[in-house]
Amino acid sequence: MGGLSIQKLRQRYVIQVVTWRHMKFLADRMLGRLSSWLRILGYDTLSANSFDGLSNAEEDTLMLELSGSEKRALLTRDTQLHTRARQKCGIPSLLVQDGDVLRQLNQVRNHYGLVFPEEPETVRCSVCNGMLELASSEEISHSHEINKLRAKSVDIEKFVQRYARFYKCSQCSKIFWKGQHWRNMAYKTRLLSGQH
Repeated sequence: MGGLSIQKLRQRYVIQVVTWRHMKFLADRMLGRLSSWLRILGYDTLSANSFDGLSNAEEDTLMLELSGSEKRALLTRDTQLHTRARQKCGIPSLLVQDGDVLRQLNQVRNHYGLVFPEEPETVRCSVCNGMLELASSEEISHSHEINKLRAKSVDIEKFVQRYARFYKCSQCSKIFWKGQHWRNMAYKTRLLSGQH
């Protein structure tokens, strides 16, 4: 493992576990969009995409360790990792078959008996899995996202009035609001929940 013990790897990637939904997941690198969508739907989902600087073997070992110690179901497209998780480690694991994220979500839902909300949740950051909280006007004004809009000559005062509620991630500080991207996610969420 390149000289890094499991304990040192775990310390390097300590994630604050906040229980909101009953089921927790850890997804491999090939399932980045699935991770984001599970977070959007309110599920505590870690992604191996956040494990920088590890070899494949170290990453697999860390995923198995975190899945076991934090009681997370492992989601993977890697047949060997799936088999190792289930047979050698006794970790619940799902071998995700499809490349399409909506079909992946349906596979996860059907396998674990999940209930998806009719609207996206404003609970978890889709980028890092941190918890979302209402953002203050100062946090909104000084955010990277609003500065990008400012650089495009968007009238920020009107923009903030239009969307009223903004959310800030407690971990990465990213700012979110319910704009067009949110409406697109809401449409897909309704498709998933059967509310066309």
